[in-house]
Order: sequence, then structure tokens, then C-alpha cells
Amino acid sequence: MTDSPLLLQELLRKTASGDSAAFAELYKQTAGKLFGVAIRIAGRGEVAEDALQECFVLVWQRAADYDPMRGAAMSWLIAIMRNCTIDRLRRRATRPEGHATTEEALSRLAAPDTASKGIELRALKDCLGELDEQPRQAVLLAYLYGLTREELAARLAVPVGTVKSWIRRSLDRLRRCLDR
Repeated sequence: MTDSPLLLQELLRKTASGDSAAFAELYKQTAGKLFGVAIRIAGRGEVAEDALQECFVLVWQRAADYDPMRGAAMSWLIAIMRNCTIDRLRRRATRPEGHATTEEALSRLAAPDTASKGIELRALKDCLGELDEQPRQAVLLAYLYGLTREELAARLAVPVGTVKSWIRRSLDRLRRCLDR
């Protein structure tokens, strides 16, 4: 990969004019780093691969939107990669129609394949049981189903700030409980 921001800017400019050779070189120069960004976000190779392909389709379509006065070319590409990966994860996520109870949500987790996983899952269930119902629902819906704070606020009929506080406080309580 190149360290030259000017080369990336030039490749984007040429890509915007339909130069497929410049696009191929842009891919060659940046795909590795962008794939790494997707892997860090998705944690799974197949999601990252699909997101990388989607990212470069968008780059081909929107290269003319890049403005070097607003930031570095690589930053622009990383932002597209990040958004594609998050969108792909959200499309793949199972979104519950109603409010899942703690037991229902935890039973959807993969069955433990080792004794230590079973112990960890029981400890997590016990600690979640110590949370009040709505904060527990907020944590479960956010982390198991990928709901955003805005989606949680609408679903639980509370302000976004309340959801943020519930999640932050609940995660602190869970951390302390699991550390015991």
C-alpha cells in the first residue's frame, strides 16, 4: 500500500472520470487496509468481504463526490468502508418484533459447547437478572440484535438520553457483577 495521499487523490479523480485502470490501482493500493477495517468492525470474514465489494461499488459510483479540501482520500475511503460494514451487519441481524425477555434473548445465544462457556453464560444470566427490566431490555436489544439508541428509544418509548444512561449504567453494573 502506498503512503502517498496525493496518489490516492489522483486515482480517485481519474476513477471519477471513468478510468477503470485508475480504479484497479486504487483497489490494489487500498483494499488490504479497508478489508482490515471491515474485519475489525464485523469480526467475520464473509461480512467483511461482502462489505468490501459494496464499498468499491460505491467508490466507483461516487468518486466524483470526494473533495480533497474536506479530508484525506484514505479517510474518505475508510468512512465508506465503515458505513458499508455496519449497514451489512444491520441487514444480517435478526430484529425482534416485540420485547424479548431476558430468558428468550439469552436462549437465542449459541448453545455453549464447553463447560466454561456454560458457566459464563449462567453468570451473565444471573448478572442480567439483577438489572431492572427496561435497562436489561435496552442492553439485550442493543447487543444481541444491534438496535441503535434511536431504535431503542422508539421501541421502549423513552428519550434517547435515557437509553444511553441505561446502557452505560447497566454495562458498569454487569462488569462489576461479572468481576465478583
